[in-house]
This record gives sequence, C-alpha cells and structure tokens, in this order.
Amino acid sequence: MTRQFVLVVLFSLVGCTAERASPPADADHADPPGGESRDHGDSDPHGGHVMAKAMLMVRTEPGDVQVGVPVTLQMMIHDDSGAMVEEFEVIHEKKIHLIVVREGLDEFAHVHPELHADGSFAIEHSFPKAGKYRLYVDHKPAGRQQATATGTIDVAGDAELAEKLVPTAPGRVEGDGLAADVAIESGAESATLISFQVLDGDQPIENLEPYLGAMGHLVVISADGAEYVHAHPAEESQSAPDGKVSFEAHFMKPGLYKSWGQFQRGGQVHTIPFVMRVGVSPG
Repeated sequence: MTRQFVLVVLFSLVGCTAERASPPADADHADPPGGESRDHGDSDPHGGHVMAKAMLMVRTEPGDVQVGVPVTLQMMIHDDSGAMVEEFEVIHEKKIHLIVVREGLDEFAHVHPELHADGSFAIEHSFPKAGKYRLYVDHKPAGRQQATATGTIDVAGDAELAEKLVPTAPGRVEGDGLAADVAIESGAESATLISFQVLDGDQPIENLEPYLGAMGHLVVISADGAEYVHAHPAEESQSAPDGKVSFEAHFMKPGLYKSWGQFQRGGQVHTIPFVMRVGVSPG
C-alpha cells in the first residue's frame, strides 16, 4: 500500500506562536533535506525578525486515510541546515503540541504525540470527516526559538462543506457544555486582547483548573488556514477568579478567524469555539 508523505516549510517566530503557513510540496516531488527547501529567510511583519525555515515530514500508516479509521501519523522535523531535530524542550508541560483542523475549520483537535528517542514522534488519530486537514506542530528545538510546523493530510471520501464562518464574538458563545462571554479589544503593541468569562449556565465558574501549566489555551486560525496563533493567558496565574481568563494575540492580516478556547474543570478539558473578525472594531 502506498504511503503518504508530506514535506512542508516551517517558520520560527519570536514571541507568541504565530505562523504564515506555506502550502506543502506534493509528496511525489518532495525534496530531501538540504535541497531547495533550504533557508531563504523572510521578515516578520511584527518586529522585523528573520524567520528560519525547516521541514516537517508526515507519513501515514496505513497510507490511505479513511473516515473514522485510526491512522498512525509518523512525523519528523528537519532544521534549516537539513539536519533532523532530535531534541526538544518542554513548552507548557509537553514537548510536542499537535493541532489538527479540517479545511473549513469545523473540526478541531489538540493532541500530544509520543516523542521517540531519535527525535521522530507519532500519534494514532481518527478523522471524523472526509476532506483536507491541516496539521500545526508547536515545538521548541533544544536551545532554539519556539516554532510551529505545518502539514496537510487528505482523508478519503466525499467531503461535506463546512458551514460558512460568521462572527459570533464578541458576545456569548457555547461549547462542550460550557458557555463564555467573550470580549475583544485592542491591546498594547498592536496586540488583540481576547478575554473570556467562562460560565456554567449564567453563573461564572469558580473552579477552573490549570491545563498544561496555564489557566487556558487559545488557538486562532484564519479562514484560509494560512494564519495561525496559539496564545496563552496574558497573566501567569494558577487560578481564574470568576472564570476570567485573558489572552494577547498578534495577527498578521485582517479577516475572519476561527478560535478555540480550552479550559479545564474537574479534570475535563472543555473546548469553546467562536468566530471573530480581525481588523475592524469589535461588534
């Protein structure tokens, strides 16, 4: 059975994890490490930093990915010199954070692959719908900047269209049995401040728990999948009085974005999705 390989470009930014994703090369025409994918360097529109480029490789076992059938994702990252990254530092209690979303942004997963001794990593995952999925791999190579690598996986079958993205925040949003009042406003240094008050019914939740070392996680992805932000709370705290948690995010361009806030209560992680428009006055 043919194995599916994906070769993609990685961008490394200083500060919060934010990425302008590049489309992956076709598996049959992927260049090996050290080929045309070597570092060319791009400027970061936020601070003028140069973004290092490297490669993410993904192999699926079995090669043909079917809806609802568990598949093993085997992954590795090569740095800008073409060498495989073998050592990773812990970021928020894990060395690898994998975000999986379907094109159209109607399916979302935040999982943590097992890291092998040689630097490769793997996880078994089931895809709930057919279509193209984007993979965002947050990581920090030992002694280097935190970065995000991206790839895609095609799941066989007739892919139903996702619902059109329509802004739902600021305002009250719901997900996984909880609700949240979401406020969006301009923050310092061109940041966008996204604030949650997490609710059970109409009552603020007093017993949110730390999740992966923070009181919440926020993933934000543009409608076209090209812009990605994984933000953590603006304040380092191990409590959230009245269920209030705020995040600072930086965006490279205006437009519609799908967001997923993740919070833990009673040992269970709750994901609260919403859609926001960046670049216009909230509301």
